[in-house]
Amino acid sequence: MWSAAVVVLCWLAVLAVAPGRPPAGLVHDVALFVHLSSMVVGLGAVLLVDWFGLRWLAGRATFADVLRTAQGAHVPTWAGFIGLLVSGLFLGAPAGPKAIAVLIVGLNGIYAGMLLSRLSRCADPPTALLIRSAIATVISQLAWWTAVVLGYLNSR
Repeated sequence: MWSAAVVVLCWLAVLAVAPGRPPAGLVHDVALFVHLSSMVVGLGAVLLVDWFGLRWLAGRATFADVLRTAQGAHVPTWAGFIGLLVSGLFLGAPAGPKAIAVLIVGLNGIYAGMLLSRLSRCADPPTALLIRSAIATVISQLAWWTAVVLGYLNSR
């Protein structure tokens, strides 16, 4: 899949190009602001989709509501992810576990997008597809929050 290759290549580029130490002054401050803003946008979009999924499970929303929300959140989620990569170029090389969490966010996002496409074509999605979507959701949450926690700890 070409989109997975693009994510891996961009991720590798950040690791290869990012300076060993974060820059000082205005460059650092702007990059950190963009990084934090990108995290808010990307993770916020993911949380919104997951919230609608929980509402559907509780019988308070339709499956169509979940799909519409996920389709609408697609651009902000990827904008947040791209913003994290670009701003990460100016914040210094990320620590190994955080870098892996970011890669998992990107690759799982591609997988989740493929699942969304398949789910959108089903009037009554098969259980196996819903289980795969639930697993992708758990992986997404774990990877995003791992990146947040490790980013916080690395900044101290």
